[in-house]
Amino acid sequence: MTTRTVSIIIVVALLAVVLIALLSTSDGSSGSEPSAAKAITWHRFDEGVALARQENKKILIDVYTDWCGWCKKMDKEVYANGEVGQTIASNFIAVKLDAESQKGASYGGTLMDEASVASALGATGYPTTVFLDPGAKPITKIAGYMEPKEFVNVLSFIGEDHYKTKSFGDYKASR
Repeated sequence: MTTRTVSIIIVVALLAVVLIALLSTSDGSSGSEPSAAKAITWHRFDEGVALARQENKKILIDVYTDWCGWCKKMDKEVYANGEVGQTIASNFIAVKLDAESQKGASYGGTLMDEASVASALGATGYPTTVFLDPGAKPITKIAGYMEPKEFVNVLSFIGEDHYKTKSFGDYKASR
């Protein structure tokens, strides 16, 4: 082998080592946006209600079904968004509620299944996002999918108690 060939092999080998080192230390994120997967901790209904009372936080309930395409899109594009995840983690206890589940849950002191709780909360389409105060009293519900930016506005409006003093339209205009 010529000296030139050996030099090329060494350079290529060094570049490969550097590339492997960079790839093994990278977690795939840009570093500027926190990971929503780490930020959102989802709870079952009863557990979430108890925790909300204990921590004096509002409750965000994602009412979904397994077959709902928009629910899956909400999980993939909205709840996976770092800003959404951080806002939920800061202001809410997050609950996942399967609107077709027969798993036991209690609401208002009555033992029922998750499907009945979803119905009692007024969810008739999916996804529906229900907001409750720390005592599990309804604040509002939103039916359907929302883009992450608009959802952050809603989360801030409710999570920071702006809903108590102004309309959502006035809140958005003031931002």
